[in-house]
Amino acid sequence: MASGSRFLGSDVCISQKRFKLLWTDGAANAAIPPLPLNKTVVEVFADFLEYLLKCASAYLQEYHGTEWWASVQYHIEFVLSHPNGREGAHQSEMRRAAILAGLVPDTTAGHARLSFVTEGEASLHFALHNGLPTGAIKNGEGIVIVDAGGGTIDISSYCKNASGASIDKFDEIASPQCENHTLFVPFAF
Repeated sequence: MASGSRFLGSDVCISQKRFKLLWTDGAANAAIPPLPLNKTVVEVFADFLEYLLKCASAYLQEYHGTEWWASVQYHIEFVLSHPNGREGAHQSEMRRAAILAGLVPDTTAGHARLSFVTEGEASLHFALHNGLPTGAIKNGEGIVIVDAGGGTIDISSYCKNASGASIDKFDEIASPQCENHTLFVPFAF
């Protein structure tokens, strides 16, 4: 997420660039412009999630029909990813943003439709399904996942569980790490 927008009407929009950089542990950075209209980062994130939901809704209704959309829109399960080590308070803020955006209602049932996954876990699943040769990890062996994203470097290490279950299970074998490293590029490519 590189930018967020708040729609003030059918054609009026205020843009906020680099809001992801404000989703940190409160470290101030003079190079980051202030949020618009005294908004919190949760509100800007909610605006972005609302925009994404509207775009997805329009696309799905165009290709599958409004009746289909009406049958699924209140049963969608959302999975939001976050940097390693940003559980707890950060997930609570992301949950508030999802509720403000209208993704899920602020009820027990609504909360059950919202899940969180660390970027390390998401990268592990992607690598397992798309990037590792079959049999590259045997029971008891480990893998280190390094996700060098746009603002963080997430490092995770997992070991294939030797439980003998039919589904591969992985355990964390070291505490996941997340480093904030963001560059500002002052010119366009």
